Amino acid sequence: MKRSDDVGAAHELLGISINLLPWRARQRERHNRIFLLVVVACALLGGGIGWGRAALVGHQLQLEQARLAHIRDSMTRLQQDIASVQSLQARREQLQGRIALIRRLEFSRPYTVMIYNALTATLVDGVHFDRVARHGEQLEISGLAGSNRQVSEQLRRLAGSDIFGEPQLQDVRADDKTPRMRRFNLMLPVNTGEPAIRAGEEASS
Repeated sequence: MKRSDDVGAAHELLGISINLLPWRARQRERHNRIFLLVVVACALLGGGIGWGRAALVGHQLQLEQARLAHIRDSMTRLQQDIASVQSLQARREQLQGRIALIRRLEFSRPYTVMIYNALTATLVDGVHFDRVARHGEQLEISGLAGSNRQVSEQLRRLAGSDIFGEPQLQDVRADDKTPRMRRFNLMLPVNTGEPAIRAGEEASS
């Protein structure tokens, strides 16, 4: 009797173990579904984060490209403005050069007459100039005189003129063609200030 009870109990235990298998399978399937859901959620979250970072980087790149394009446009406009200013400055310098040339020409014509009038007015008897050349504000004069005293007197008269500065005698020697005459060479500064002009105008009048 006891043995049969043990067999029945064993059968009951075996039945219970058999009945637990579907439950374990369902638990395993449930765990698998949860695991898959977690994996999918992590994948979606990672993809979303990656897409967000990519979108942010793309937006920053677009902003940087727009800023660089604005800088390039500004530099192009600045270079055009600089070229325009340089062109205007070059044209201004050309006009100023032309105006200065016209003024020099207008001034040099009457002033040249004043210079020659002053040379004539200061010429000593017995002295004559056979060469007068102008180099800027200097006159190079070559002439003949009857004596060294006449050369000295000529230098004194030139120095006393308001048109000229202090004459610088270069040399005095006997003339090759006329030994009794004294050939001299001198450099004579020309004054270009208003007093010299007024003096020349008074001498001309």
